[in-house]
Amino acid sequence: MFRLKKKSVFKEEFFYNVKLVILAASVVMIWRWIWNLIDEYFLPDDFLLSNILTILLWISIMFFIEYDLEALWVWDE
Repeated sequence: MFRLKKKSVFKEEFFYNVKLVILAASVVMIWRWIWNLIDEYFLPDDFLLSNILTILLWISIMFFIEYDLEALWVWDE
């Protein structure tokens, strides 16, 4: 008879975790790139005001699109 190879659970979890780390790093890099663009072009002369207005802008965007953190839980089964 033919033998079926069992996939190692450790190997599957390892590659899942590697993909998760790569995804998290890419999200951080994109966030950093956008934040640097905002710092450069959105009120570049006033650092504090630029940061405060940027934070308020992102909070209002999250509020208006009804951002739901529960939608990020991909491991709900």
